[in-house]
Amino acid sequence: MNLLFFALTTSLGIYILFVLFFLTGLRRIKANEKNITSWPTVAIVIAARNEETNLPNIFQDLAQLDYPKELLDIVIVDDRSTDNTWSLIKHFSDQHAHIHGVLIKEKSPAMTPKKYALTTAIEQSRGEYILSTDADCRIPQSWVKSMVKLLEDGVGITVGSSTIESSKHSSFIHYQLVDFLALVTANAGAMGWDFYWTGSGQNLAYKRKLFAEIDGFNPVRDRISGDDIYLVQSIGKKYGCTFNPDPGSFIKTSPSSSIRQFISQRIRWSSNSRFAAKTDLFFLLFLFNAFLMNSTILAGIFTPQLYSILPMVFGLKFVGDALVIFSGAAKLHLTFPSIIFILWSILQPFYIPFIGLAGLVGRFKWKP
Repeated sequence: MNLLFFALTTSLGIYILFVLFFLTGLRRIKANEKNITSWPTVAIVIAARNEETNLPNIFQDLAQLDYPKELLDIVIVDDRSTDNTWSLIKHFSDQHAHIHGVLIKEKSPAMTPKKYALTTAIEQSRGEYILSTDADCRIPQSWVKSMVKLLEDGVGITVGSSTIESSKHSSFIHYQLVDFLALVTANAGAMGWDFYWTGSGQNLAYKRKLFAEIDGFNPVRDRISGDDIYLVQSIGKKYGCTFNPDPGSFIKTSPSSSIRQFISQRIRWSSNSRFAAKTDLFFLLFLFNAFLMNSTILAGIFTPQLYSILPMVFGLKFVGDALVIFSGAAKLHLTFPSIIFILWSILQPFYIPFIGLAGLVGRFKWKP
């Protein structure tokens, strides 16, 4: 019991310090107001697999980008789809000279599917800067200009914000929005203090020459997940990284359609902690402390000797969660029902320990 008490109080103390770290980091992030008169060439790369239902939406967004088309090269790769993905890509690319489709028919023996698809897209594209997103995302008109502005400031990689498409008023979708917001806010807060932890491949921009310099995805070619964390840490630590707080760069992604899909996605993300252990000990400390605090709260529920202190611990954690989540929501112009946040905070000790352990030992695929 003494060991559990020590773990509970210590992890809470570290958590409070991280809350202050994130909140002050968020305040340090500023939008780029720089005016650019001469825009660089840009490649947009998208990997798609069985995305026939989502492609019409992103096609519409790509066609409406306000970036000069003569400076854009958009490459959409069909990674062995079994639906109508390729025919849709082919039809769309035939209508636009700056948009190209690439069909992958077989798996690469040397690289995992997602990384091979992205590598193929990058190799087939032209442009000084590379922007990546996913086929199930919605992108705003000013996305490219907003992301490029920050690269023009001299950093090597820009991390944009992604959020869950929540136009459907579903409690499950709003829960995903809050959960995703927690990750984005923590990452943005860390970047405010120049700690470059991770990003989302749904919204990244980086310099082509730096991608070549780190040997592309070859150093992590056998990892199913983690291409985004690898890029942010490999490029960011050498050449700088920044978070883009401009609403004109915010991307929306489709929510998980089921609890099973949601859990599988979180396990895949959690598996990247193995990469963090080798590259960023401070990031690993944050991940381990979040796991430890939630695990000890869960254990405390079944330990009567801790009942006197458990309400205080959970109360302080709840306040810390609220400060981070609602500060992030204000920064990223997001809204959601407060009751969803309360539910999310209550459920954390029940699912974080499972997700953390499953990410270390679990097996999963990008897509079948």
